[in-house]
Amino acid sequence: MTSFHVLAYGNNPETIIQPEWSANLEANSELITTDKQLFVIGNQKSVKDFSENLSAIDIASGKLQWQNLLPANHSSERRKLFLENGTIYASYDDGIVGFEPKTGSPKSSFQYEKRVDQSIFRKTMGIYQDIAVYGDSKLSNGGNDNSSRNRIWIFGISNHKTIWSYKPKANGLIGISVAHDFIEPIVQNGLLFLPNFNDTPSGRIEQFTVIDVTSGKVLWKWEAPQEPDGLWSAKIFGDTIYTSVFGNGDMQPSGIIRAIDLKTGKEKWSYVITGKVKAVSDREVLVWQSEGNVGNNFVVLDKETGKFSRKFKLPRVYYNEPENLTWSDGLIYAPDMEIKNATFGFYGSADNNSWVSAFDDKSGKLVWRTPTLLNSHIYHAAIISKASSPKRLIFASSFSRAENSSKVQSFLIP
Repeated sequence: MTSFHVLAYGNNPETIIQPEWSANLEANSELITTDKQLFVIGNQKSVKDFSENLSAIDIASGKLQWQNLLPANHSSERRKLFLENGTIYASYDDGIVGFEPKTGSPKSSFQYEKRVDQSIFRKTMGIYQDIAVYGDSKLSNGGNDNSSRNRIWIFGISNHKTIWSYKPKANGLIGISVAHDFIEPIVQNGLLFLPNFNDTPSGRIEQFTVIDVTSGKVLWKWEAPQEPDGLWSAKIFGDTIYTSVFGNGDMQPSGIIRAIDLKTGKEKWSYVITGKVKAVSDREVLVWQSEGNVGNNFVVLDKETGKFSRKFKLPRVYYNEPENLTWSDGLIYAPDMEIKNATFGFYGSADNNSWVSAFDDKSGKLVWRTPTLLNSHIYHAAIISKASSPKRLIFASSFSRAENSSKVQSFLIP
């Protein structure tokens, strides 16, 4: 079967590979894999409720190994899934619960402090070793709008006790909503990356703070440039933050991408382009080049120097900004979608058919793709199970109509 697929590439640009297995699960968070297991938060039914399950699936067969009911999550904050220090964790409104990956047995938990004030928004940020990090947005007096009346408070907890806290001198919210993106806090390599904005009399200031999770010590702070048009995106890959400032001059792009060291806050390099960093390999950085917030043009930069390497265009059907790209072993995996039968002025009436395509990262040419899933969306990035043999492409789709069931599918990579 593998040999057939490889030979077919030379003659058929529309080579479609079939799934190794499918599971009728709706994934409500990003997927996580080990060498033998896949972990999914969601339901085995299309009707959503507050009590979702954490499921462990055998990565080779697609069979369910165990499933645990999670504590209810009533807030608008989506659950998060973490694999840390030999434990699989899932978040809920007021804490994190951890399970033994092989058996699903309860292993540990982190209970947040009870709300005794006007907390309106609680966010789980991550976990490092035996320390969980979360934040509250609390109502304070004064201000003319909701964001200016919110104060941020960040906590690190271990053994059900708060071991450090941080309260920035800023009015705003945790995370930064910019353009069509949202910059999320994240715990990476023992460091908390905290994006937030501060409402001041002269306007909104977007800023980053990086905190050592073990000690709670603030390592550095950074304010985003306000010109030409302010912060547009920020993504963390490994030990580097890649930020972009949107700009578009009359004759050429005027935006800029910066590579910033996560631990020190020092700029490594910058590159003038209107676009966003979408993926990073061990040697290169993949940048989507915007054409008025749409398009499928890409530029590849050297990871260490930021120097231009090459550019290409992906032959995607969907022309809006490509979301959730995955880059591995010379292939770029991108979700694609065709929209049919849309009623003018009512996008919700359309038939949205989706799939994942694999493109060559040197030429941008289509190598193969997965079958079309009717009336579906792909909200989370596909993952590559590098630890398993053979390697697999795994992704989740959510169907937009009640008569269909959402799926998690695995594909053997030719």
